[in-house]
Amino acid sequence: MILTDLYIAAAAGGAILILMPYRQLTVQDRERAMLEVAASIPVHSTIHDLFRDLVDKLSRFVHFDRLLLLTYNEETDEVMVKEIYSTLPHNIPVSYAMPAGQTPAGEVIRTQKRLFIADIEKETRYPELMSFLRGEQLRTFGYLPLGTASHKIGALGFATRAEMNYTEADLDFLEQVTGPVAVAVENILNRAQVESERDRLRAILEVNNALVTQLDSRPLFDEISRVLQRYVPHEFLTLAVWAPDEQQLRLRYAATHDAALMRDTDYVLPLDSTPTGLAFSTGAPQVFDFARLAGMAHLIRKMMADLGIRSACSVPLRTARGRIGAISVGSREDGGFGAGKVALLESVASQLAIAVENATAFSRVEELNRRLSEAKLYLEEELNEAISSSDEMLGTSAGMRQVLQQIETVAPTDATVLISGQTGSGKELVARALHHKSTRAGGTFVKLNCAAIPTGLLESELFGHERGAFTGAIAQKIGRFEIAHQGTLFLDEIGEIPLELQPKLLRVLQEKEFERLGGVRTIRTDARLVAATNRDLKKMVEAGQFRGDLYYRLNVFPIHVPPLRERKEDIPLLAMHFTREYSRRFGRHIQSIPSDAIDRLVRYPWPGNIRELQNLIERSVILSSGDTLRIPLQELEATVTGAAEAPLTGTMEEVERETIRRAISECNGVIGGPKGAAAKLGMKRTTLLYRMDKLGINGR
Repeated sequence: MILTDLYIAAAAGGAILILMPYRQLTVQDRERAMLEVAASIPVHSTIHDLFRDLVDKLSRFVHFDRLLLLTYNEETDEVMVKEIYSTLPHNIPVSYAMPAGQTPAGEVIRTQKRLFIADIEKETRYPELMSFLRGEQLRTFGYLPLGTASHKIGALGFATRAEMNYTEADLDFLEQVTGPVAVAVENILNRAQVESERDRLRAILEVNNALVTQLDSRPLFDEISRVLQRYVPHEFLTLAVWAPDEQQLRLRYAATHDAALMRDTDYVLPLDSTPTGLAFSTGAPQVFDFARLAGMAHLIRKMMADLGIRSACSVPLRTARGRIGAISVGSREDGGFGAGKVALLESVASQLAIAVENATAFSRVEELNRRLSEAKLYLEEELNEAISSSDEMLGTSAGMRQVLQQIETVAPTDATVLISGQTGSGKELVARALHHKSTRAGGTFVKLNCAAIPTGLLESELFGHERGAFTGAIAQKIGRFEIAHQGTLFLDEIGEIPLELQPKLLRVLQEKEFERLGGVRTIRTDARLVAATNRDLKKMVEAGQFRGDLYYRLNVFPIHVPPLRERKEDIPLLAMHFTREYSRRFGRHIQSIPSDAIDRLVRYPWPGNIRELQNLIERSVILSSGDTLRIPLQELEATVTGAAEAPLTGTMEEVERETIRRAISECNGVIGGPKGAAAKLGMKRTTLLYRMDKLGINGR
């Protein structure tokens, strides 16, 4: 025990440090002093006023250099310095509390018998305490217990530097003075306890009213801060909520007097170096003085500097399910959080915990509703597209057998798959097959064509955005990664993602987390990524057009889908499949395809791949009236002849460029319409124009 604490312990023990009178008191002096004390003490409503009056009265009859008033808490077995009067410099803080058993004064309170030492120089007991008192050049001191018939209230402490002689009669007189003082202190403490309970109930009622009338989290938290301000004056109030998925304590709201400082926040709070974190981790209220706050994390020290915080209190939020967070308040006063205020904060925390749990549950329901709503709209679009397409993968060629084997191998895993192949070769069918054969088959299959979305909106499509994130963002939007949670996200044309967006995509793949555009909250996703491209990503990496780290993260399991011209043995099977599909859809009864038509289909190079074949068969079914499919073979003749003269070779990009050029030439430069190059290639006009721009084709 340090010397300062020793002296405080002596005072805080609930006793009285006694200084000798500088003159002997007569009987009349004692009677007059007792009358004055008895008459004035009951009129005071605070211990501070009572103590100041007591100092004034006793100083007329007793000389002292220091006078202290201490109270005793029977529940905690602690004594606390409540008031100090001193003509000497001292380091004894008001509201300092310590265990009664660690001080000689504790014995005075326990036995209710005075302790008096006439000459400190000759005292052999309490050697460390005596050494400290000698350092202050004090000569005489003592403790007098304060007690009533029912309670041990505390103590008065006197000390002086003068060498004086107290008689037994003098000490008896001082003990008589402590009688009415003890009664007055007890009354003031009882009244304060009643007022504290009244304030607690009022605060609880007002907080309840706020919880009922305010549904929005931000106004609700501001209202709670306003209510508490009347009962627990503070400079800031914060709310932190435990995020079980992330195993982190996150600061959600902060109410301060300075609007420029923290408001809505999303800080992660360390559990061992912040008041809020310690309250949550220990499950018990935490009271902090200035020194303890100074040892906290940088965020707390900054707040102390910005707001002048000298003390703080943090209280955990509990429900029947356990701890869900914590609240913290800070004050500019030293010792701003006594037992009464802590109890009030605990009561408020109990109510707030229920509200936070309900709000969290409501927020989760809203989030799920938003996801379901977005998923519903998305799936409706998917269903409409599915009506005009087939997800079945057909083929007996060596290339297709290899693709199917790769699908069977990788589908049960959660590995990222990169599908390469020409436009229209069936990359999306491969992605759907991977989804349906995986453990995520019960989840949502979400697709996004990265080439069809303007660069400025692609980030929003992928990750979503908050309201007000940019001009036109009038509502919150859920991104594709959230919709695909526990499902599969298929990103077609992955090579078209701009370089500045690629790091965020890489983070999702590595960390499984992201933030919405304009948001600060980290969102976790469990979406499996399947990507597809018709470009050579490795060459793009070498040319600095694609990030190498993202490429290698995507290329975990590559699958190459061969173009239809390399799967000639599959063409008859595919033609029959599409014929049956469209016959059923259009109410036709087509049973066969002429052999010469099949032969021409096999010899055709199919620059538009399966999509071109599918569109041709659909058009043929519409034109056919009997039970035999009538294919407009004249559309294929020129291309078949041209293909025999100049077969398509080279990289996928070169083949695609040449295919588009041939189609445009054969359509006499017409891009759109039923006889245009887009229809011939089995793609939308806008998609064809985009690919032409990418490949440097001017349309002539």
